[in-house]
This record gives sequence, C-alpha cells and structure tokens, in this order.
Amino acid sequence: IFEYFETADNVIITGSFLEKGFNFNDIDIIVMGMVAAGKTWENYFEQRLGLKVHFICIDRKSLLKGLQEDPLFQMMLSKYLAKKREIFNFKNEYNYKLLDLHLLKSKTFLDNFDLLTGREKYNLVRNMCAIRLFLQKKVLDKEAVDREIKKIFGRSAVTQLKENLAEKKIFCTKFRKTYDEIFSQIMKNAPQPK
Repeated sequence: IFEYFETADNVIITGSFLEKGFNFNDIDIIVMGMVAAGKTWENYFEQRLGLKVHFICIDRKSLLKGLQEDPLFQMMLSKYLAKKREIFNFKNEYNYKLLDLHLLKSKTFLDNFDLLTGREKYNLVRNMCAIRLFLQKKVLDKEAVDREIKKIFGRSAVTQLKENLAEKKIFCTKFRKTYDEIFSQIMKNAPQPK
C-alpha cells in the first residue's frame, strides 16, 4: 500500500485492523497530500487484500483540524501505521455542532436496542463515551473508552455489549442518564442566541 502512494506526503493505515485479535471488517487508509481517491483504488485494494478498504484523502491542515474537533477521529488515529513517522500536536477545540451530531447518532442505541447487533450496540456506546472523555479533555484511545464503558455500565459491560447479552432495562437506563448528561454539557457550552 505504501509503495502504491509513493507521491503522497504520507500514508496512514488505521482503524480496527490494528486492534488486538482478528475482529475487524475493513482497513482505513488516510492518504495525505493527494487529490481524491476514487472507487477504483478501493476496488483494486479490496480485490488484492480480500477486505473492505476505505480511503480518506486529506491535507495536513484538515487532518489536524479533525483531530482537534472530532473525538471519533482521535479514536481512529490513536493507533496507526504510517509510511513516515507522524507526531500530531493539537489541543481539543470545542465544536458543539459536531459533538451534538455524533451524540445524536448514538441515540440509536435507545431507539433500536432490540434490532441492533452486539457490535452495533458496542460501537454506539463507545462513541458516546468517547464524546464524554473528549469533553473531559482526556486522551482518547480504545482502552480509555473501554474503561469508561466499564465505569458507567459495569465490569463486564464491554463483553456483554459485543456479545449482545446486554440487559435492556439496565443498559438503557444508564445509557439515557449518561446521554442526557453529555447532551446538557454540549448545550451548556454552545453559543446562546442573542
């Protein structure tokens, strides 16, 4: 992959592909300093690797802006392989619209609990907890977010969610309380209309 994009400023491979174990669905590839990657690239690599491949073409300034404002982007880039070594220096910047949008996606947990797979439930809870840690100015990575999930929902929560064994009443009650707290915090820091 790195050789294919030799003219790019850098190529970063990230996502669940780098997590412990073999439970991944795709490979996320960030190509820095090149124009848009088309479906042709995705198809080419999907055929060669036998996995779904997602390309993000981005310049360095936009990448840093994403890291500053987006807790889910921070999570994605908490582990990566790169063609060239990268050190990302940034401070969290509060973008209440983006945080509210990400949090709203997590609300699906409550609305569709019975229809979701265990992996989907885990991802929605993980996203909500990542936002919570971001608001607390904590470092975001998979381990920190899993610790936060266990802190809120109990020691075996991560396993229960992933294996779709979460008890609806208990999880939904705790989820709603946490969700409401995070939403209040996001709105408290939003600019007030004049």
